[in-house]
Amino acid sequence: MNSKKAQNHSHKPKLPILKCECGHEILLLLDLQALGEIIEKHALEHKEKYALTQEETNAIENTLIAQAFKLFVELKN
Repeated sequence: MNSKKAQNHSHKPKLPILKCECGHEILLLLDLQALGEIIEKHALEHKEKYALTQEETNAIENTLIAQAFKLFVELKN
């Protein structure tokens, strides 16, 4: 038997989330400047934590930006 709480949870809309390869999740924001800053900050955290090159850091940023564009298109349709 499902509880009332579990039933309410299943009716909540799924928020658009960007998912990094490390498992970190970033909420898709409509404020593109703020979203860009969050993505850049997260990529820099990777660079410092894993001693990545600038090219590798840029690849992480680009992957997250591509996810954001894909989600924007999906939401529009």
